[in-house]
Amino acid sequence: MNVRFWIHRTACAVVVAASCVAVSAGAAEAAGQETAAPAPTASYSLSYAQTQKLLGIAVAAANARHLAMSFAVVDPGGQLLAAVRMDGAPFAAVDFARGKAFASVALGGQSGVTLEQRYRDDPSEYSNMSGAGYHAPFLPGRGVSPVFQNGHLLGAIGAGGAPSAVDDEVLKQAIEAFGAQTSR
Repeated sequence: MNVRFWIHRTACAVVVAASCVAVSAGAAEAAGQETAAPAPTASYSLSYAQTQKLLGIAVAAANARHLAMSFAVVDPGGQLLAAVRMDGAPFAAVDFARGKAFASVALGGQSGVTLEQRYRDDPSEYSNMSGAGYHAPFLPGRGVSPVFQNGHLLGAIGAGGAPSAVDDEVLKQAIEAFGAQTSR
């Protein structure tokens, strides 16, 4: 088939389809029917406001324990939504927090305890993951919690700057105070 003919045929099909939609909408209006606006698509990711609230709760929980920590929140695709490094937190703690959060969502919303155990059971499982983190490290370890609401993974929050057990406690407290869950 000639390429020019194929392009012309495809363009004609697009014009015809657009005309049909316009005629259909015009006929509905002429008949006195209102055309319904498309329903909003459900979003299963933390919004900016939710991310800021979650980070604020985590910082308050760390302050209550007199800790200087860092936190990073990622969406279900591993993209960084926001991060915070508290005054006095180790300089690399925010990168560790982000790497932990990325590892959690990359493996379907796993907890840090599960990630750590999977790594111990089979370290080779993670041998090709270093480049997958959108310039973030991939750190399968404790100090991360997935954020679930109504069974949907909204993202993950990672922590750095305190011992792993303390990171886990602060995150659990923050997620519960936020009104979400750490598992489906």
